[in-house]
Amino acid sequence: MDVSTISGAGNGLFAKIPLSEGDRLEVIGVLVPAGSASDVCSRYADRYKFRVGDFLLIPLGFGGMVNHSERPNVEKVIEGHSVYLRTTRPIPAGEELFFRYGDHYFEVAEINPESFSS
Repeated sequence: MDVSTISGAGNGLFAKIPLSEGDRLEVIGVLVPAGSASDVCSRYADRYKFRVGDFLLIPLGFGGMVNHSERPNVEKVIEGHSVYLRTTRPIPAGEELFFRYGDHYFEVAEINPESFSS
């Protein structure tokens, strides 16, 4: 983790070691039913939640540090109730990790996607 290469984005997640295409990083978090009391009580984290079927994963740790890009180098993969970020190409140590947040993020965050990308 370090300051993002995207101006104004805060921190970002950077590869500590070289990653090969297809490597997977598990996103650790709390899984809550969408629309439940737990979902409502954690609205502050809506911008960071991952949809997993009828559930939402609130990331805890490094999975929530990956910033948006229209040219991502990782993609979200869902297997059962687990979420992974899979590399789409080789990533050298020191490179920032990015994935495409999706349109819902920008609607909830009320952010213009063109102004928030690498």
